[in-house]
Amino acid sequence: MSQTKTALVTGGTRGIGYGVAEELASAGYHLILGYRQNQARAEDAKTHLEGTYAVRVFLVKGEAGEESTVDAFFSCIEENFGGKLTALVHNAGAYWQNRAHNKPDANGSWFQGWEAYEFFQGMYPKCFIRLVEKAVTCMEDERGYIVAVSSPGCNNSRGPVLAYITPGTGKASVEYLVRHYAKQLAPRRITCNVVIPGFTKTEAWDPVVKELGAEQVDAFIGSCGMKRWATPREVGGVVSFLCSEKAAFITGASLPIDGGVHLK
Repeated sequence: MSQTKTALVTGGTRGIGYGVAEELASAGYHLILGYRQNQARAEDAKTHLEGTYAVRVFLVKGEAGEESTVDAFFSCIEENFGGKLTALVHNAGAYWQNRAHNKPDANGSWFQGWEAYEFFQGMYPKCFIRLVEKAVTCMEDERGYIVAVSSPGCNNSRGPVLAYITPGTGKASVEYLVRHYAKQLAPRRITCNVVIPGFTKTEAWDPVVKELGAEQVDAFIGSCGMKRWATPREVGGVVSFLCSEKAAFITGASLPIDGGVHLK
């Protein structure tokens, strides 16, 4: 008899997170999906995933950066899966004050200010630590997978994006934490990796397109790597692989899924 597989995906009801959720569901994972505010979209995601893949899906609403939301995730795991978790994927992200494209101030600084800094620190490294510290108490040895989602320019595989300094600092911290936890958890044979998607066609790009114009954004995509967008399920497929026995000997890796963007 096969064992039940459960996965927690933050920001799992749309965009890259939903692509991850679909791929995990197709691999037989039951899901706990976090979302921030769009209840109708979350319910649609649940209905589709349960109807298509015959898995159980539970929804948890809240800001990923809030400790209470992390507590709610693990209360859901306890209530519905007996406190057992197989995979954790920290994907949640957001814009600061809905500003998709940051601009430098009068002094040429791209830093968005300390309030924005604290927001992204809460969303990325603080949330990741809270999630992992709880998740590892729910995972069995040799049967646990942790994946974080980062962005281009947050490590030395690609030059930094000046406009991304404030969220990028948070994601860079997550990439370090992934390596830390990979080393810490290696004796238990629980893996911890980070994926770095390139330009992925999701609604998160809509504000950027609105601000810069579709022609300028298309020209930018056309200048990078394979000259096309990724799909959420292309990213999700790699994450699903990292949450499988086939990837049991991969840990501490930072894996670009970008069609060659990091080679630019």
